[in-house]
Amino acid sequence: MKLKLVKASQGLVWIRQGMLACRQQPLGYIGLLGLSFMAATLLTALLGDVGVALATCLAPSIWMGFMLGTRRVLTGQMVTPTVMVEPFKTDPATRKSFMLLGAAYGLIMLAAVTVATMLGPDPALLDNIKDKSKDIGDMIGDPLVQQVLLLELVLTLPVTLMFLHAPALILWAHMPVAKAIFFSLMASWRNLGAFLVFGLGWFGVLSGVALLAAGVSAILPIPMLVSVVMMTASMWVAASFYASLYFTVVDCFEPHQPEVAPPSAV
Repeated sequence: MKLKLVKASQGLVWIRQGMLACRQQPLGYIGLLGLSFMAATLLTALLGDVGVALATCLAPSIWMGFMLGTRRVLTGQMVTPTVMVEPFKTDPATRKSFMLLGAAYGLIMLAAVTVATMLGPDPALLDNIKDKSKDIGDMIGDPLVQQVLLLELVLTLPVTLMFLHAPALILWAHMPVAKAIFFSLMASWRNLGAFLVFGLGWFGVLSGVALLAAGVSAILPIPMLVSVVMMTASMWVAASFYASLYFTVVDCFEPHQPEVAPPSAV
């Protein structure tokens, strides 16, 4: 695959394309999202911190599963849970590369979070805030918690961008792990404007979801209804986000496989 440059406005196009793809098969995407969440929850419940680490290592494979799902949508096929294991049903070299990629992502993410913890407030203060908070909204509203979240975002976001395209480069271009990570980093850096717009656009969408929930709460102050609206909208946004990852790859690299048409707005 050959690196391509895109305009900053392409970030908004990726968001739109992700939403259109998700609209075509919403249950398929939400099913993948639920499966990923259940796997992460199960690993965490059974293995504690080790499970969290394993779930983090699986992230690149999960991204690849959603990319394969979007490719199925664009070629008129059904999105099924089997896309999550497709990268591991290939040749032994590719399977090994995905395992190495996951391990590298997990280790670098662990390092980033560790640095954030060292630079952030005393963990005891955060535990005290957690104990005193009435709900998750109250806790997130605390300045110290916001400081930690911002610090973690600043340190982990570059790691995500560095690895974002690597799964596709390994599976479709048959690149070795180190080369795939390098080209993924270059693609994100050379198209940083588009990815900034992409991130800000999704932040705007999430803000819209929060405003929608607040509006529903003001009109119909029924906590259960607000929770249902918030959960449904959040799942749709998350599924659309993961659906859009495919387009960030095909627009940043010359296709190794035959191109497929983007989803129609009709």
